[in-house]
Formats: sequence, structure tokens, C-alpha cells
Amino acid sequence: MTHTRSTTHVSKGAALSALFYALVLPAFSEQLWLSQSVSFPVADSLRLYFSNTDYTEHARHYANEEAVGARWAFSTLWSLSSGITWSQGKTEKTWHKSARPTENVSLNLKVDSDGWTFYDANRFDLKFREGERDWVVYRNIGSVTAPPLPRLPWSPRPYLTQQIYLSSRECFTGLDRFCQFRWGSGIRLSPMEKLTLYAYWQYRDIEKTDGDWYQQRLVGLSASLAF
Repeated sequence: MTHTRSTTHVSKGAALSALFYALVLPAFSEQLWLSQSVSFPVADSLRLYFSNTDYTEHARHYANEEAVGARWAFSTLWSLSSGITWSQGKTEKTWHKSARPTENVSLNLKVDSDGWTFYDANRFDLKFREGERDWVVYRNIGSVTAPPLPRLPWSPRPYLTQQIYLSSRECFTGLDRFCQFRWGSGIRLSPMEKLTLYAYWQYRDIEKTDGDWYQQRLVGLSASLAF
């Protein structure tokens, strides 16, 4: 009888958490991001991945991205990753593909300690566009993931993220062309051994090319399958 009550309590707690992310957070957001990815090993320390992301704003699908990349873990703490991203956006009723993809390279640090996971990436996005001067965006991406919450299904792990953007594009000004800041919080779930789900909320402070700043809030759902 005790076990039955405990199981019922856990199920209700998981359901309430899911309702919170599915119903409450979108009310404080303008955008919804939906992404999926799959990765598999090609060597002991090398993995390939493929991903797709759809972007919606106020229920309107306005952009998507497809990416392919690789990650090489050259030590227990450090890894090097690189990738290529193709994007397209919608104006009115017409979809327009980017003139060329965006390449990226990143040096990553991941530390596991007492159930906590600390991650920091130093990423460079190479923006080469026809008719424009080439530019590079540096992104520092950090996150802290807590240990799994006890006695809950799917081993939920809350996490916090932060991203800082610096651009070499001439239209941005100040603090060596600091142009964007992101804060985020979310939860990571493991319903199956190789499947990981993420639900998150993110706040973005972004400088436009005309020098004005605007703020944006979004909710994201992501599924990652790792073989």
C-alpha cells in the first residue's frame, strides 16, 4: 500500500512538472523552438551528429536549420567539435535559403563532480556571406547541470545556461562588439538509455544592426538520440 501511494505521488509530480513547461512557460515567451538530433560513434573518441531545428514565433513557422558535425574527445575533460549549418527563413509566403552555410569550430570543457556537470564551450561561427564583408561570431556557452532529482521517473536533471556573443561585424559597437546575451533554465530527462529530452526557457538580449537592443523570450523542446 505504501509503495502504491509513493508511485502515485511521483507520477503526479512528474505530470505537474510537464504541465509547467508545456503550459506556463509559453505564456511568457514569444517563440517556440523544436529540435531533434542523432549521433553515433565512428571511433573510440569521435562522434558524428545530425540535427534539425524549427523556429516558430506566435505560432508562425518562420525559419529552420539543418546541421551536421563531429566531436573529437581528445582527453577525459576536453573535446573539439566542428560543424556546418544550413538555414532558411520565410518572408510572407516564400522560403529563402541562406546563400551559403555557416561553419563553426568549438573547444569544449566538461567536468563531472559529485553528480554535477559543468560545461563550457568556446565556439567560433564563421559568417561568410555573398555581397558582405566576412565576419566571425565568438560564443562562450556555459551550463551547470544538477544531479538527478531523487525518486522521480526519467531521472530529471535541472540546469542553467548562459551565452555571451562577440561579433567582428562592423555594425555592432561597444565592449569589443558584444552583441548578445542569453540566460536559460531547463530540465533534462532520460526516458530511455539512448534518448534524452530537454525542455527549457530562455531570455535573449540582442543588438540589432541599427544599434538598437531588443529582448526576446522563448521556450524550447529538444530530443537527442545517441547510439
